[in-house]
Amino acid sequence: MSDPLTPADCDLRGLPFLPLDVVRLLDSDLFALSTGDEFKAAVALWCRSWNQVPAASLPDDDRILAHLSGAGARWKKVRAMALRGWIKCNDGRLYHPVVAEKAREAWEHRQSQRARAAKRWQRDDAVSGNASAPPTAAPVADATAHAAAYPTAMQGTGTVKGEGREERKEEPPPSVPPASAPPAASPNARGCRLPDDFEPDLGFASRLGLDAAAEWAKFRDYWAAQPGLKGRKTDWHATWRNWCRKAAEQRPRALGPSEKPRFRNGFVELLYDEAMARAPGDSDPFIDADPIPKDLLQ
Repeated sequence: MSDPLTPADCDLRGLPFLPLDVVRLLDSDLFALSTGDEFKAAVALWCRSWNQVPAASLPDDDRILAHLSGAGARWKKVRAMALRGWIKCNDGRLYHPVVAEKAREAWEHRQSQRARAAKRWQRDDAVSGNASAPPTAAPVADATAHAAAYPTAMQGTGTVKGEGREERKEEPPPSVPPASAPPAASPNARGCRLPDDFEPDLGFASRLGLDAAAEWAKFRDYWAAQPGLKGRKTDWHATWRNWCRKAAEQRPRALGPSEKPRFRNGFVELLYDEAMARAPGDSDPFIDADPIPKDLLQ
């Protein structure tokens, strides 16, 4: 009998992925010759052996194999094909060479991962001055378990440098004094409606050439009719001055002695020019012309 195909401590429990070499499987005698039940039992045994210790091995016991394969009472019928390729080694267990090859690769990767984790753990302990874990302490069971414990063990250890990274301890946030209450808003922060006793600067409107009394009446009626916030102002005097400036800008400008209005219609402009060119008392050719004879209108 040959030696076991995987180390005695080869433990892949917790590693749920079994690599499948699809080319070798499809080219195998098992795939070509087995029935559905035989193939199902064989694959089940491969998967079960992945989480045995040593990995890729099975106990040489038909009752256990019948259970692990899922064949149950049909185990004797599928046994020969389901165990095709398995060999018995000198430790009394059955090993599958292809599954063992994949198991050794996975075991080497897990071992190197554990070694890196243990090295990092010891380095962190040395920096933090933690004497609870001596340098010769056995590595943790798995890199994933070490990673889970790492944040807790590193609390309050200061700054750690390694592998191109710098990790800083998390310090509690500085205490923030309670925020003082915001100052109360003044009653006029959002303005008020036009007061009944408001006195506008009528002289300002007059200096702009406006009818001050008329503008004040329009101003008062306009803002009295505005609803809600739209009718509230913080400075009514400034509002009045802006109102007057806008009214002055919109007021039609009187024409000078030498100016004439602009016309959009050329015929109307022609009539205007003709009227302005006539001297007082001249007849209007368009008004004073003789009426058109009726026989020409028929």
